[in-house]
Amino acid sequence: MAYTQFDRVPNHYAGPIIQKVKDFRQANGKRSLSPTLLEIGQLQVLIPRHFGFCFGVERAIHMAFATLEKNPEHRTFLVSEIIHNPLVNNELKERGIEFIYDAEGRRQVSEDELGDGDIALIPAFGTTLQIEDSLKQSGIDTSAEEYRENYDTTCPFVSKVWKRGEELGREGYTIIIHGKYKHEETQATHSHTKEHTQTLVVLDEAEAKNVAAYITGEMALADFERQFAGMASEHFDPERDLQRVAVVNQTTMLAEETQQVTETLREAMRQRYGEENLDYHCADTNDTLCYATNQNQNPTRALLRSSADLALIVGGYNSSNTAHLVEICSEIMPSFLIANSDEIISRHSIRHFDIHAKQMAESQDWLPGKFPVRLIITSGASCPDILMNQVLQKVAGFYGYGEAEIAEANLSIFEEI
Repeated sequence: MAYTQFDRVPNHYAGPIIQKVKDFRQANGKRSLSPTLLEIGQLQVLIPRHFGFCFGVERAIHMAFATLEKNPEHRTFLVSEIIHNPLVNNELKERGIEFIYDAEGRRQVSEDELGDGDIALIPAFGTTLQIEDSLKQSGIDTSAEEYRENYDTTCPFVSKVWKRGEELGREGYTIIIHGKYKHEETQATHSHTKEHTQTLVVLDEAEAKNVAAYITGEMALADFERQFAGMASEHFDPERDLQRVAVVNQTTMLAEETQQVTETLREAMRQRYGEENLDYHCADTNDTLCYATNQNQNPTRALLRSSADLALIVGGYNSSNTAHLVEICSEIMPSFLIANSDEIISRHSIRHFDIHAKQMAESQDWLPGKFPVRLIITSGASCPDILMNQVLQKVAGFYGYGEAEIAEANLSIFEEI
């Protein structure tokens, strides 16, 4: 079998059209954030400068397939979904990997079903110390160097957040985690960080403003405790633990929103303690933001002035970073999150995931019938290129363009924005 950048990422996750776009950008204007324009007859498809698999996802997939290849005599498990993409997770299941926890966090494989001869892969999001302790009870030592090197697929940028959180905790800061409380990565970050300091999870800028209101004395203790019940570490005392704070994030959150959360808290500290001691009360944590998440989000924002008719975002419905791409695009144009090309029923009807209602929806007359047509197609950091490739092919087919016309598509850097 052929492999891509990491030598054990299956090549069937690649897509010929998308690979052609990547090769073009590698050779032409690779530093520009301007999108690539594919002109297939009168169909114009804009693809952002960066999309799809990030380094951490490729690394995790590589490690999973390498484990299967190198250890055929051992049973292999995954703590939970390795990434948020059903194509990859389902293929790993088909190859014999069992998932200890399902997508909703329900345990599927008990402690006594695991043994010291088994392998349990930790997913790209990382996992909690409580789950690691459970694995040790089953004879799987996750702290061993060999284990960490071969079976812990935690993204290095997630690990960096944990390390920075530990450093800041030792310096006396309470850690504010900007993230979705039930997301696996936020749960893992919360678990690791609270070993060293008090922690509090905030979802967005609105919740950060409530924290700020308590700091400045505008919110009563009872109201704060009601607002953040269950979101803080044990024995969290707002009066004591909100005197010095540092913000870290779930790496798939919008970086600009993390910066807004930080600035909201800094302003509260400025009001309470003054400018002179501001850094003492609210640490600078810009160095914890994941470059790969920014790498997808910033080029997507560069598309918003392109006068596109609509955007198709391909990815898992439980993928946080993919949902944020939908948020960005929907500010300007109709935007549809789809898992794969099967969701495109016809040129008149499309199934898609509503990120606000958290449920599937169906839209009619979604695709313009006029020429020329300008569409945006992109994908989240956990989405294989082949899925994006198939979406592009299906849409092109609605306008009468087949493989031959797509293969002859003109590629250029779109400089009109």
